[in-house]
Amino acid sequence: MRISVDVEAALPETLRGPEGGTGPQAAREELGVIAGAARGLADVVRIERIVVPADFDATLAALAPHRHASRHAARSRKAPAASTVPTAPSAPPATSVMTAAIPSERGWVLLFHPGIYGPEHDAHMRYALYWREFTRLVNRGRLPVPLRGAQGAPRQDRHAVLLTAVSRLFGEYDAARKAWDFRDGLLRKVLRQELSERARTALLHAFAADLGHATSADARTWLRMLADDHARTGDTATYLRAVRPLVMRISLALAHAWATLDHFPGLAAPGAELLHRADLPAAARDLHAFFRNRHVAGSPDMEPGVELLAALWAGFGLRLADGPDGSGRLTALAPGD
Repeated sequence: MRISVDVEAALPETLRGPEGGTGPQAAREELGVIAGAARGLADVVRIERIVVPADFDATLAALAPHRHASRHAARSRKAPAASTVPTAPSAPPATSVMTAAIPSERGWVLLFHPGIYGPEHDAHMRYALYWREFTRLVNRGRLPVPLRGAQGAPRQDRHAVLLTAVSRLFGEYDAARKAWDFRDGLLRKVLRQELSERARTALLHAFAADLGHATSADARTWLRMLADDHARTGDTATYLRAVRPLVMRISLALAHAWATLDHFPGLAAPGAELLHRADLPAAARDLHAFFRNRHVAGSPDMEPGVELLAALWAGFGLRLADGPDGSGRLTALAPGD
């Protein structure tokens, strides 16, 4: 199946492609490399189009109005009133903020923001970004997702929530490492180039940000305060709404940091020492080893990771349980339960 590559944005003529093209043609040449590789995996995931739109948000709104609406609502949500309780730590920067994958009748449409062709990025950074987004799609189809309930909503029992979360975390770890593997091979075997200094610097900056979020003292303080409130009030619903996304963000930062450590052990050595010194739950080491082993083996079996993730989250104070009424709803255990 042919993959359409459309560059609609007006890109700077200073941009140079692998075949010598400039401006939009340079972007087409870069994306053509990805499209060619993706065609070889059409039996795993089918890509219909790759697009660099002139207006990323408008195109996303047209192709996926519900997704765009939820993004806009999140941006427009007002901040809570001032409180004596400290503000929850911010999320780590999303690695896919400049990309989107939209399902269509004949396959997936991959969108890439024209901003990635500006002076802050270079081709080496983009090659990894392209392939990471593609690998995320592959992992959607190969990693387990629990069945939905009778009403079509995602299951919210303990096992389903943990299996979904560990699949997402491993998917991010695996996509990062495979993207770097793809770029390594492309640079070494095809382009005969060394990794650029700009790509190396961007990698270290992202790694430092992931380490900061994964080891944040503010986040740990916030988690302890929420656990204390839960023990005092017994308001499990409010506790879960506050804690689950924060713990997931810390876990995502860890998954990204582990991928960097395992793929660039020399470059990331100082960060490894920081993680060893950090006050992380002991289960973090076990989950890291599980991700590394599953990546090397190419195995999508996430079941053994469910209880490893449960142990990690318990170390952060979040102990999940099934509701007592057998309804399949999730609850959380307070200290001492």
